[in-house]
Amino acid sequence: MAKQYENEFKVMIVDLLKSGLTVRQISGDYGLNGGMIRRWKREYEAKSGDFSKKREVSPEEQELKALHKELREVKMERDIFKKGSGHLLQERHIIYLFILRNIDRYPVGKMCKCMKVSKNAYYHWLKNKDVESVGTPKMSLKKRIRFHFEQSREIYGSYRIQQKLEREALFYSRSYIALLMREMGLRSVLRRKFVATTDSGHTFPVADNELDRNFCSTELGKKWVSDITYIRVGDHWNYLTTIMDLADRKIVGWALSEDMTVQNTVMKAWLDACRTRTIDHGLIFHSDRGTQYASNKMTDLFSFNKKITQSMSRKGNCWDNAVAESFFKTIKHEWLYRFKYTSHSQLFESIDQYITWYNNERLHSSLGYLSPLEMEMKLRGFSKKVA
Repeated sequence: MAKQYENEFKVMIVDLLKSGLTVRQISGDYGLNGGMIRRWKREYEAKSGDFSKKREVSPEEQELKALHKELREVKMERDIFKKGSGHLLQERHIIYLFILRNIDRYPVGKMCKCMKVSKNAYYHWLKNKDVESVGTPKMSLKKRIRFHFEQSREIYGSYRIQQKLEREALFYSRSYIALLMREMGLRSVLRRKFVATTDSGHTFPVADNELDRNFCSTELGKKWVSDITYIRVGDHWNYLTTIMDLADRKIVGWALSEDMTVQNTVMKAWLDACRTRTIDHGLIFHSDRGTQYASNKMTDLFSFNKKITQSMSRKGNCWDNAVAESFFKTIKHEWLYRFKYTSHSQLFESIDQYITWYNNERLHSSLGYLSPLEMEMKLRGFSKKVA
């Protein structure tokens, strides 16, 4: 009997595919068939992530489905011809290289048919050729470096580029990669000085520092840290509130507001986090001593929930909430400082774009150069190994 996979697992596999990992990498990491991974992606796109069981369909619907399938086949063949037309009259190994480079976009059989080569001949070439040599010459290496640099929004330096290349079995020293990046004029975005601000001049009660700088966690939903920062929009300020799970460093909740009210900052981010991830008994919610976190509204919310223990930094000690503040330093120097924002909606879209990339793709040195999504899957036991 075929193994059954949960919908949550299928969605995570598709997210990994969308993050830039190849079908071959995911197949090797999680022991899945490549055809099944591609089928999940098609189902995800067709059903907006709904992998529920198919309902019975009428003959008319079946006919319509068949026509849609035929149309997709025609469109796929057209796209393959459009993309590969320049390779049709090339030597056989050039055609095979085209198929290899597009294996994540189109089925091998369909490409072989359109390019008029034998599927068995392609697999024979693939089996007997040193595939990794395709990427080892200097020019090919530079292309891969540029690809990962551009995929990272020009954020990654030589350290993270090295980690990305090693996932492709391309092993080079960090200094050599840095040298090639200088030759190509690729430079990671500059860092700026980061200033943390907290309004702790209030009379609300302050919670004890239960977290006590223990930023390590091996369970999801056990330790969350939160903070608020200021971002300039035109001639005024917007306020970004984030909540991070320390286990996988994922931003599980965030809110962008034009004021500093509790409802539009911490409360909105908290509700977003609760929709994203289930909390377990013993959750420590840590923040600084700011007015929003110490307000009656938030302290009542946490104290009435038996699953939650509220924790706050000591006065004037930013290191007690270092991980939350570190994220603001990261998003500002990697992304926000590179643009000038003129409206709230413009800033919201920019932050949403960055956090999506951050959660799904950005490699974290604190996670052993895994992305938060990869670490989440590892902690949930969905993977036997993660590259």
